[in-house]
Amino acid sequence: MSAYLSLTKRNCLIFLRDKGAVIMSMLSMAIVLLLMGVFLGDMNVEEITDLLKKYGGARDEEADLLNAKILVHYWTLAGITVVNAVMASLTVMGQMISDNSENRLAGFYCAPVSKGIIALSYITASVIIGTLMCLAVAAAYIAYITAIGGSIPPVSDMISAALYTLMTVFIFSLIMYLAAMFVRSTGVWSGIGTVVGTLAGFAGAIYLPMGSLADGAAAVLKFIPILHGTSLLRRSFCGAIMEKTFEGLPEGVLEGYEDFMGITVKIGDNTLSDMSQILFISLFGLAALIAILLISRKRRASDR
Repeated sequence: MSAYLSLTKRNCLIFLRDKGAVIMSMLSMAIVLLLMGVFLGDMNVEEITDLLKKYGGARDEEADLLNAKILVHYWTLAGITVVNAVMASLTVMGQMISDNSENRLAGFYCAPVSKGIIALSYITASVIIGTLMCLAVAAAYIAYITAIGGSIPPVSDMISAALYTLMTVFIFSLIMYLAAMFVRSTGVWSGIGTVVGTLAGFAGAIYLPMGSLADGAAAVLKFIPILHGTSLLRRSFCGAIMEKTFEGLPEGVLEGYEDFMGITVKIGDNTLSDMSQILFISLFGLAALIAILLISRKRRASDR
């Protein structure tokens, strides 16, 4: 146990001391903020206010505008959290690539520590760093939202969001460890990070809402775990403000908005429940774990 804790602590500290790694993991989040702040934020706000004007009758336009802005901010926060979970996991796992390329990993294998403990230390460090970064960014963003007139989501929703964040980081840590098992060059891993960081925003329907995508593209995204992680977080962050924003409107308007913005995900005519999406994401994590165990066993056998 002491070896596991020492290795985990070492992996966490190395990441935190590497300013370049921290900046890299935050880059995709900055891109999302830039796109939402400069290009997409006003468009999403206008879509909400247009719906309120069309179906809401006589309303307080100033209050509607504020509620719409807060809703878009929370919608954006959910996307940022999942992108950050993916990128933080990928960046932290890059430490394993670095250790391997510089022969430090071989030294660990020579020590009286099992390879399973070494692998678990990398995954645990990824979960710890990824979760802390996601929660820190979320706390800072929520503080900004409250400063501009918004309110903090209910405690139950905040707890759900924190648990979904932890689950998402854990699943992607397993997936990134599996991917890292096939990479030996830090340059290649950095290139993979650039591609993944770009695609994560599209896979989560962050840059463009689900309703704006072609039917084929939307259908593909429904089988990618990033979208479902983002959808779960969107319902946690946006639930209370959506009820407030769409108060007094026909129920179908809210349902249509949730579907268009990827807050809910439909397969055919059926809207997936929270548990269905949790199970879907967990299956990817289970598949990654099984693959890791099989590959590790095969490599141990070949080393004999």
